[in-house]
Amino acid sequence: MTERGAPTNPAGAWARWLREPRGLAFRKWLFQIHLWSGLVLGLYVFFISVTGSILVYRNELQQAAQSQSAMRAVTWLMEVHEDFLLGRPGEIINGSAAAALLLIIASGLVLWWPGVSRWQRALLIRTHVGWRRLVWDLHGMLGVWTFAASFIFALSGIYLCFPESFHAFADWLQPGNASNAGERLVDWLLYWLAFLHFGRINGIGIFCDGAGLCDQAVKATWALFGLAPAAMFVTGAVMWWNRVLRRSLARLRAS
Repeated sequence: MTERGAPTNPAGAWARWLREPRGLAFRKWLFQIHLWSGLVLGLYVFFISVTGSILVYRNELQQAAQSQSAMRAVTWLMEVHEDFLLGRPGEIINGSAAAALLLIIASGLVLWWPGVSRWQRALLIRTHVGWRRLVWDLHGMLGVWTFAASFIFALSGIYLCFPESFHAFADWLQPGNASNAGERLVDWLLYWLAFLHFGRINGIGIFCDGAGLCDQAVKATWALFGLAPAAMFVTGAVMWWNRVLRRSLARLRAS
């Protein structure tokens, strides 16, 4: 309903969101959801992001391990990343948190959208601004440039925690039979979804034929994009400190 009691025009609201979204009321509550869900899941995101980037080089770490204790450390890191050493309950927690991360990523993209006249400028960092605005711009720029990679990491993480649900959905979308066994599109998509999470096949970077420059470049790219959620948490936490906590502390000191 509008202020005069007339029904809201969805087409008009959509056009306004495309042109000038910052004044829309829904962005305010979406911002609060994005902010607090990001803070609640922040340590999880940071931990999974950093350990995942390290584990891109799992094979290299295992080959470089010179002792049983070093090998156990690599194995321990893998298990902590997968299920927090809790087995199946840990996988459920991990997959559920990854699903929540998908919502954070999607809401962040909606909040980033500055309008059709500003979106190109919002892809870059402005240098002649204060550090608080610089952190804000960096948070948004990192989010939009790494959106696809972060989305794939989160979605594939859910798949690896709940593969049965994904396969059941795939069977519903494209039922299997003797004529299409191993040739279904859904099987191909799930196959690549899993490998896109790790960035490698049989220890070699995706799209590469063997060890070498291509292999190292792909792994470095995966590791770098894997750190993006951690960077988003850090910049988001700084923004929260500036916009919320710092002001609250100032009011307490003044009272």
